[in-house]
Amino acid sequence: MIRKLNGLLRAKSIGKVIHYQDELESTNTTLLELGEKGASEGTVVIADRQTGGRGRLERSWISPAGTNLYISILFKPEIVATDAPLFTLIASVALVEVIQRLGIENANIKWPNDIVIQGKKVAGVLTEMRPRREMVDFIVVGIGVNINMTRDEINLEMGNVGRIATSIKENLGNDVERAKFAADLLLHLENWYQIFISKGRSAILTEWTNRWGDLNKRVSVTINENEQFEGSAVGVDEKGYLLVETDNGETKKVIAGDVQVI
Repeated sequence: MIRKLNGLLRAKSIGKVIHYQDELESTNTTLLELGEKGASEGTVVIADRQTGGRGRLERSWISPAGTNLYISILFKPEIVATDAPLFTLIASVALVEVIQRLGIENANIKWPNDIVIQGKKVAGVLTEMRPRREMVDFIVVGIGVNINMTRDEINLEMGNVGRIATSIKENLGNDVERAKFAADLLLHLENWYQIFISKGRSAILTEWTNRWGDLNKRVSVTINENEQFEGSAVGVDEKGYLLVETDNGETKKVIAGDVQVI
């Protein structure tokens, strides 16, 4: 895969250095370690299989070999640390753009970090940051995409979770070249990163909202076992936090939690 990717790569800055392993515990964990050792911006880590893939809220990401894409990218933007969550939005926009260009027009974003097709998760983003005082030292954006898993493989690997998961192959009806998908993703990610650098957060927030599937839908929000509420998903704020208008007219900001359309 790595030889194919090198031949297909069109991004100018992302992917000049790529670390590929047949098996890693987690591409994010590996790249965080490389970042702490001074790895350059645009460094990429890819694994064919993860033994300890991580998702949001410390959940596991099922990562079998030979079928999917597990990739992490390092960024060093000159931004305050509190703006780091915007990179989840940048990656989500790039992801959904690549998937839609394969012909899956009904792919959209589910806040805060998933790409779904007809309500089933096909990809996720995990953004992790290391600060330097109030600024960002570096950001690692991890992306997992279910590319060529069949329905039987999804059910076998994921168990009960399989009912809310899907793959690109399941929706297209044919295999997708993983190296080509990775190359396209890195190119689109680089493009949106440059848009963010040159035009600021408003361009990202606008594009993200246009590709968000739950605008103005009624949602149930679970912050923890003691805090749950319902309301209408009315948008995101300047940092990408979800805004939910409750039945009494109060607008609540959701920084982290589970959000389900009801």
